Amino acid sequence: MGTLINLELRKILLKKRMLIILVVSLFLSFISIRAFSIEETYADIFSKGYGLVPLMGIMMFIMFSGSYTLEYSSNISGLIKTTKNGKKKIVLAKSIAAGIGAAIINLSVFLTVCLSALTKHKFAGLDMPLKKLWYFGKSGSNITVIQMILIMILTITIWSFFFAQLGLFLSSISKSATVPFIFGGLIMGVPYILEGFLKGIGYTKYLGFTPLWGMMSCQLIRYETGSITIFVLLGIFTVGMIIFPKLTYKAFIKN
Repeated sequence: MGTLINLELRKILLKKRMLIILVVSLFLSFISIRAFSIEETYADIFSKGYGLVPLMGIMMFIMFSGSYTLEYSSNISGLIKTTKNGKKKIVLAKSIAAGIGAAIINLSVFLTVCLSALTKHKFAGLDMPLKKLWYFGKSGSNITVIQMILIMILTITIWSFFFAQLGLFLSSISKSATVPFIFGGLIMGVPYILEGFLKGIGYTKYLGFTPLWGMMSCQLIRYETGSITIFVLLGIFTVGMIIFPKLTYKAFIKN
């Protein structure tokens, strides 16, 4: 199993276009942070971190979109299905590898933003409460900068696995890599696009129930979405992690 996971991970991460997009994304992540006052710069960690979500989405769904369509187009799926436990092992290996791969690229982007900001002030002021940063408006949160960074590292990691299962499911039900890329991008991108519109009518906090905000948890603090949001997101995550792999397996066997 370890060999399968390693092979799948290499296959999705070492594509030339993936490496090019990742390098460009990391460069943009680093230069996006401004060397202003410590409050301004640390606020940029979260504003720019969330602003780079489209790049994360593009990289993730490029990674996932061809996961099963390649097997379908090359007729390898037929061979896999005839081997003892082959289909189960390949689905599990893809699931784990895609989750690890998504976490790697998303954390790379976010941690590059953090590193760019923190080095500009020599890692000072990490105990500063978020309520002093303009990005968090009137939230009044006493969570510190370093605590929020650590929380986001955790949420980005676990929700990357959720998006991975979603992307693999979309790939398993499609013969074309375009379909999972478009639909996966929409599922992640629509909440991002709607934020400005919903903010104008006072309903922005309801985006807290979306997987995107579960991953970029600074938004939950910024808009004070409430404790109920955490329980709903936990429910969505748990159901998704159970249902999507099962649906992916069934689709792979059928196709």
